[in-house]
Amino acid sequence: MAEKEVKDIDSLIDQGLSEDKSELDLREKELDDEDLIQVLESDKVKGITALFLEFNEIGDEGIKALVDCDKLKFLTALNLFKNKATDESVQALAKSKNMLNLSELILADNEVGVEGAKAVASSNILGSLVSLWLGDKIGDEGVEALATSETLTHITQLSLYRNNIGNEGALAIANSKNLSNLTELNLNWNFIGGEGVEALAGSETLSNLTQLTLTFNPIGLRGAEAIAGSANFRELTLIDLYESEVGDMGARALAQSTCLPNLQTLVLIHNDVGDGVQALFKDSKNFPKLKDVYFYKAKAEE
Repeated sequence: MAEKEVKDIDSLIDQGLSEDKSELDLREKELDDEDLIQVLESDKVKGITALFLEFNEIGDEGIKALVDCDKLKFLTALNLFKNKATDESVQALAKSKNMLNLSELILADNEVGVEGAKAVASSNILGSLVSLWLGDKIGDEGVEALATSETLTHITQLSLYRNNIGNEGALAIANSKNLSNLTELNLNWNFIGGEGVEALAGSETLSNLTQLTLTFNPIGLRGAEAIAGSANFRELTLIDLYESEVGDMGARALAQSTCLPNLQTLVLIHNDVGDGVQALFKDSKNFPKLKDVYFYKAKAEE
């Protein structure tokens, strides 16, 4: 077994600190729990407000040390994208008074499941969150917990991609009374079909959405028609339906929509949209603000 590489932690901190010492960027440094604990021992991290730890190997031990660290009690942004957090460390985070100031928490691409989602949803610590990325296996039950949370009422950006979410999870979001501040909703790489999209499109709670991404969901014609006819989606500026099985007829329904006057960007890559339907978007009076429509890897010709 190869010996672990010894890292110059002090040097990594110096390189990662912003000029004003308020942010620490340690993304892609191959850090594990032991490395992070060494970072936390340094007085140089005291008072930072943003910590970026994406693409490392940090697990429960490291994250528990992080949330127990009094030097980080001023954190407003914590990015742990693509690490090894499980429900255990998320539960600890959700109870830590050092996390009271968090407004942005990114825990996508970890090993967080239903219990982790429930811990976040029921936390009396995380009520200031405005941006939450969570997963990757919370499922419909986890979504239900988040959607019915009485504390997560300030969230404007919610990303739940690749979480095995189906129509029930979409319905939970649609029926939520506490997510009315959402402006960005990312449900990519799930199993939401037309029924689920109909629920989302019919939800007054989601009437403030400006960005909706549903890539790699089998929403089909039914889902496309629901989006096209939604009176609640009038504020949308971006709709991403990459490989979502909308087909020619679904794209036609979107092209004929009069309910999306603020749309600026539409992604329909890998949806088998023919040239005739593509042409319907060109200079359409239905979309006075439309700038980009993507059917392939390059945007449609204008």
